[in-house]
Amino acid sequence: MDSIKRYMKFVFPYKWKILLTVLIGIVKFGIPLLMPLILKYVIDDIIGAEALSTSEKLTELFWLMGIAAGLFLVLRPPIEYYRQYLAQWTGNKILYDIREKLFDHIQRLSLKFYSRTKTGEIISRVINDVEQTKNFVMTGLMNIWLDMITILIAIVIMLFMDVWLTIVSIALFPLYAISVKIFYGRLRDLTRNRSQALAQVQGHLHERVQGIPVTRSFALEDYEEKEFDKHNQHFLDKAIDHTSWNAKTFAVMNTITDVAPLLVIGFAGYFAITSDLTTGTIAAFFGYMERVYGPLRRLISSSTVLVQSIASMDRVFEFMDEDYDIKDKPNAKPLKQIEGKVEFDHVSFRYEEEEEVVLNDICLDVKQGGNSSISRYEWWW
Repeated sequence: MDSIKRYMKFVFPYKWKILLTVLIGIVKFGIPLLMPLILKYVIDDIIGAEALSTSEKLTELFWLMGIAAGLFLVLRPPIEYYRQYLAQWTGNKILYDIREKLFDHIQRLSLKFYSRTKTGEIISRVINDVEQTKNFVMTGLMNIWLDMITILIAIVIMLFMDVWLTIVSIALFPLYAISVKIFYGRLRDLTRNRSQALAQVQGHLHERVQGIPVTRSFALEDYEEKEFDKHNQHFLDKAIDHTSWNAKTFAVMNTITDVAPLLVIGFAGYFAITSDLTTGTIAAFFGYMERVYGPLRRLISSSTVLVQSIASMDRVFEFMDEDYDIKDKPNAKPLKQIEGKVEFDHVSFRYEEEEEVVLNDICLDVKQGGNSSISRYEWWW
């Protein structure tokens, strides 16, 4: 959760654009929710209206289709365009800001960090992992809310049509919550392991491609092929673990999704036989079932995407938290004026705390113009 809080700092400057995107999306997804009601009206109030003549039925049908065509052909396309444009613009701008921050961080890291870190892994975090976090914006901050609002509106409309049939339709919802809790915690760990293994493959490959002339010169092709196979096999193992658990997750979720309509079919038939449930209401209900379970399936898929994006966030901020080896002291004074003179006063240096001193007690005076003097030094090589 700490990664999400930190990521939201990059999201916050664009909160109003995200809110606007969600509001436009509500209209975009709300228009198709009229389709089952139109179908119910055509079946019950036009086709089944015995008091209307054929010409009156056709007139009413043409008027209804004209209004519907105006909504779907005139109003919906520009709404769809602006929703997609705003969503993509916001997501890409957030990634731009994160990469700017990471590049500034990269330039401040010490040479010691680069001596023990593969270039390919750094590139993987800046490019691949940052790109994966975009799904958190597109899915977590936009699409999930739209799907949840769509489900809520559909359920409200269904309640007005038939309360008991609506209760049957959402009876399996608690199973979704239980399944998400069981499966997605483990999936996050597997996703993080898979991303790390992929970064290792990319890092190894980047170095070996740069060293191809050396490999060819010393005829090391067979050795390098075995080394790459080790990294590639490690990634394959992690990818298969992730795929296996992900497949189990979808198997359980889709089973629940498939059982729910069967329950509605049985109860709708029962209510139609024993009560006054109309054919139009049944048809509309099945239209809304798709409007409920379609977004619900997307929510299941979105959960997987969010888990992957959060795992990528963890890797991005892990890299961003890499400490600088050289830091100013708390009481360090700002360098306001440079005179061109450099002086080392009894300076010693070692690469690591546990290693031997390589420069011991150096006193070096470099004056402007090239004149310099060394009063005392010891070099340890």
